[in-house]
Amino acid sequence: MSRNFPIVLLIALALMVATNALRCHQINRGSINDPNAITTSTSLQDCMVGANSCVKTIDYSQGVFSKQCQVGNCTTALGQTQAPANCFNNSINTFATCCCYGDGYGSKKETF
Repeated sequence: MSRNFPIVLLIALALMVATNALRCHQINRGSINDPNAITTSTSLQDCMVGANSCVKTIDYSQGVFSKQCQVGNCTTALGQTQAPANCFNNSINTFATCCCYGDGYGSKKETF
């Protein structure tokens, strides 16, 4: 066995992880008056290792939203983990959270 085998194996594994990474739109702060204006092909980025869901948070009181990768599963409004993709508002409708498990969440086809 070649001494280079471990190095080649590590490179191959790194490439597999990189090509299979979750991709989410990553926007630190956007206006809810124009929610898709900055959701572009450049905002769709690979997530860090360990991320398995995309999340969008909306703060209606400030008129802003953010989109990012999330390490962990989607939760329900009651905090239950491993929930299916979902959206929910807080009890006084000033804050909303949407979560999904697929690539590209937060695209221009959103309806919220």
